[in-house]
Amino acid sequence: MRNLSPFAAFLLLLLPASASRAAEPLKIHLISGSGEYKSEESLKEFSKYLEKTYFVQVTASWARDGAAELEDLEPLAEADLLLVFARRLKLGEEQMKQIRAHWEAGKPVLGIRTAGHAFGQADNELFDRRVLGGNYQGHFGNEPVKVENAAEQAQHPVLAGVGPFTSGKLYKAGELAEDTVVLQTGDIGKARHPVTIVHEYKGGRMFFTSLGVPSDFQDNNFRRLLTNALFWTAGRDAAEMRRE
Repeated sequence: MRNLSPFAAFLLLLLPASASRAAEPLKIHLISGSGEYKSEESLKEFSKYLEKTYFVQVTASWARDGAAELEDLEPLAEADLLLVFARRLKLGEEQMKQIRAHWEAGKPVLGIRTAGHAFGQADNELFDRRVLGGNYQGHFGNEPVKVENAAEQAQHPVLAGVGPFTSGKLYKAGELAEDTVVLQTGDIGKARHPVTIVHEYKGGRMFFTSLGVPSDFQDNNFRRLLTNALFWTAGRDAAEMRRE
């Protein structure tokens, strides 16, 4: 929280709990390392939008595919939410322990695209299957993907204001966790797979989308999807978090 005068701090105590909570910034830590999909470029632009529009604080660990170490990981310990857009990182046990501590504490996670295979084999099995509720099984080639919301989830908060759009390169999904909820599917004509899901782990809300090619971040529907997911997983009201 920003430094407050004693009088301002006293007034804050008089606010309802929901208002007091809204006064706290949403602390987001990014782990980026997916060069093929330009995760750093996309997430830096998305972060600027978030910080300009909402009362959030974004910290980040920028890396390359297969990195053996992450810099600036310390802020994760205080983060409310972890966003992962990385591919096949080869981190040592000390840093993986810090990362696992986030979701094992029931804190929310938002995974994008290559998050389904973000870590080494053992940790990836845990993260993809049990935490995110997914099941990454490779991908098709570069071709248009028709993204549609699941009709039975039309009222889900993450889909508010999100319409159909076209992405590229469909990821294959195997059998999902039993309690995983599919919010969107991707269709290339010859195949159709879940592309956006939500799940719960240790009491925390988890969100994953296998979408996230660079052009997706320029689409208002995709940006709205991610923004909705950030605040929904964190249990915050986006309207209350908007900057004046």
